[in-house]
Amino acid sequence: MTEETMTKWRILILGGTGETGSWFARYFKRKGFDVAVWGPSGKVEVAERLGVRYAHDMMKEVEESDIVLISVLIEKTVEMIQTVAPRMHPGSLIMDVTSIKSGPVMAMKTYAPKGVEVLGTHPMFGPTMPSLFGQTIIFTPVEGKTGKWLPIIQSLFESDGAHIGILEAEEHDEMMAVVQALTHFAYIGIGATLKALDFDVQRSRKFMSPVYEIMIDFVGRILDQNPELYASIQKNPKASAVRQTYVAECMRLSEKADSGDLEGFKQIMRDAALHYGGTHEALERSDRVINTSIRERKEKKPDC
Repeated sequence: MTEETMTKWRILILGGTGETGSWFARYFKRKGFDVAVWGPSGKVEVAERLGVRYAHDMMKEVEESDIVLISVLIEKTVEMIQTVAPRMHPGSLIMDVTSIKSGPVMAMKTYAPKGVEVLGTHPMFGPTMPSLFGQTIIFTPVEGKTGKWLPIIQSLFESDGAHIGILEAEEHDEMMAVVQALTHFAYIGIGATLKALDFDVQRSRKFMSPVYEIMIDFVGRILDQNPELYASIQKNPKASAVRQTYVAECMRLSEKADSGDLEGFKQIMRDAALHYGGTHEALERSDRVINTSIRERKEKKPDC
């Protein structure tokens, strides 16, 4: 696949004036695509800043594009697919970049006309990342509706150092209910607890261990993100049961500690470690992260 080939391809990014959509607009522009963006707020100035076209006539652009990439809010994704997919021409591709796959993939499969290919896509990184190198992107292809475009898009992303994982849409949502929804929920829960306790986070940094510093920075990292996006991730249809299980296990641990049943507390921890598997390897990996953090703190410390 050459740049000369890619310049012949037109891509329309719906939601392209948002953070994620803008990231992909910049990416595909660098790769030589003819890029157009559209956003519900009509922010033409964003397109101008990105150096791409703004799709004033969205449906005309849909009909003429080789790829339509959906990057709107999760709750608007299926509705957008229903609107634009039937207007696409045979040989084109519709793909989404939402963190939930079952609903959007089913909608694309249902509403894309014969000859229009479908590729569910989930970039496992945020718009602050400078490149695809070292990042993971999950594809949820549809049998019979993904042929020509899958190897093209996969080769494109892999050429920039991305790792591609392939899952069925339902399995994706089950996996992301833990990988994303649960971990975000836990971190936001810690942040909310710090607020409820009126705990002085900055003062605690004077007494922190490297492990605490890394943990508290990850809490801050999540809290620094767009609340709208992180709330929408919790709409994963598989996430409710995961959250309920998490809260129940927290309560079980708390009850053991409150009642003085330390042996029961320890047994829960032992059982969790046995199920986790590879805890020693996890310890070694986290030690490397901790040691890197310690070195960086030493390097920043002014000479006496």
